[in-house]
Amino acid sequence: MVVTHDLEAATGRYLDLIGRADEYGAVDLVLGLMDEGVSAEDVLLRIIAPGQRRVGELWASNEWSVAREHGATAISERAVAAVSGRVRPTPTRGRVAVACADGEYHALPTRIMAEVLRLRGWQVDFLGASVPGPHLITHLHQTGPDVVALGCTLPTRLPRAHATIAACQAVGIPVLAGGAGFGADGRFARLLGAEAWAPTARGGP
Repeated sequence: MVVTHDLEAATGRYLDLIGRADEYGAVDLVLGLMDEGVSAEDVLLRIIAPGQRRVGELWASNEWSVAREHGATAISERAVAAVSGRVRPTPTRGRVAVACADGEYHALPTRIMAEVLRLRGWQVDFLGASVPGPHLITHLHQTGPDVVALGCTLPTRLPRAHATIAACQAVGIPVLAGGAGFGADGRFARLLGAEAWAPTARGGP
């Protein structure tokens, strides 16, 4: 089993690889960690997620260009898919629809949440970025999930998130809110009426 110190070092290597647009190297790294005994959830939450968080910080400080950030994010999406393809757990806990709030295009954190929920035994419908409320409600009528997990990274998307939360509850589906857009302590999730809030995928059900 790889120890915590090694995982921290691996995160640094992962960031270096995606920063150099080395897609094959990044995918080989995360799959190699799994071969060494690191769980899929730990790879997602302790390698890819913190690496991608650092990408956002480097972009925000103008150390990385938009192009470099987009390229790194695309590789992280590929890495998440590679990790998820290695593990196919049997659903045991019900069905969850996972979506980004309408207007929210930062889909990777929500995708990671979807994969963690899948690993924890949920049957997951991952609907992707910027799902319009009416279309989400149509999906709920068609599939009947037990819960909706709604991701929001930017506070500017909260008015649409509020409308989606209310619409889901109107058809009897509770909402788990997730992401920085709901506030560091989840205060906006509570104000908007979500039944639960998780700051990161690790805090999900």
